[in-house]
Amino acid sequence: MTQKTEDQPDVTAPGAAGTTRTETRADKTRQRIFDAVTDCLDQSGYAETSINRVQTAAGVSRGALTHHFPSKEEMMVRTLEHLLAPVRGPEQASESGHMLRKGGAAQDLPAELHRLWARVINTREGRAVMEILVASRTDETLRTRITPSLWDYNDAFNRNIANLYTASSGEDLALLWSICRSFMRGLHSQAPYERDPEIITKMVDLFARIVSPHLATRPGPKE
Repeated sequence: MTQKTEDQPDVTAPGAAGTTRTETRADKTRQRIFDAVTDCLDQSGYAETSINRVQTAAGVSRGALTHHFPSKEEMMVRTLEHLLAPVRGPEQASESGHMLRKGGAAQDLPAELHRLWARVINTREGRAVMEILVASRTDETLRTRITPSLWDYNDAFNRNIANLYTASSGEDLALLWSICRSFMRGLHSQAPYERDPEIITKMVDLFARIVSPHLATRPGPKE
């Protein structure tokens, strides 16, 4: 099975103080299922990510899978929540976010956006999220289920990004980063149109130069 990227830590990692052996075993099973769902979404797409395919990829029994996720819909909702959890940004001003790093100068924004693309969005995890989002456009039940999680994620991200950046000239920081995130996610749909894969790099560079004057980084913690 494909390894998780550095920016997608195991948010259900077992071994926390006070957990029982049964809880740890359940956590490991749940993590195997999350990994299998993510791989299947990335490699086969939403429509082909069935309960049977995930069961085979995870190497678990049907009973174990349905114990944790009784339906495909439930499996997708929980997987989305799992994938979004590590990329909400730092909750404290002293922390570094999984999505963006604290410190640096405004001219570092191109490097941060390239990092966002290469290590968060254009990863198996990022592509799996996109599969769920696209499927929810025409699946009203799925859309209804995931909307509260997406709103909660967006609210948390907008709060936490303020620990890394400020908006220049009194502009709306949350709106600026919503524009950045929309652009970065949109690269998924633009890439197939381009003969030269390097055009994505050039697009990120140009977009960063456009946005940089509107953002200022907060200074990193002193050594």
